[in-house]
Amino acid sequence: MIFDKFKDEKGGFKEDLITNGKGMLGLCEAAHLWVHGYDILEEALAFTATHLKAMVESLRYPLAEQVSHAMDSTKKPSFRDEQFRL
Repeated sequence: MIFDKFKDEKGGFKEDLITNGKGMLGLCEAAHLWVHGYDILEEALAFTATHLKAMVESLRYPLAEQVSHAMDSTKKPSFRDEQFRL
């Protein structure tokens, strides 16, 4: 799976992602494509939300704005969420 490139040999997310705002944002946005049964995407959302929240204050425009927008959109229910409640 394409998301495996973000994982280390132990199965956790690579540590160098924590300092890579652009890479972290890309992973977060890609993880929004989460589909039931793909645990790696759910893990990616949790991982990126934690680390993006911690780094957003130190990022510069426009990346800081993009990260803030991505974090806001993870809080809003999506069509995907509604689909699984039916």
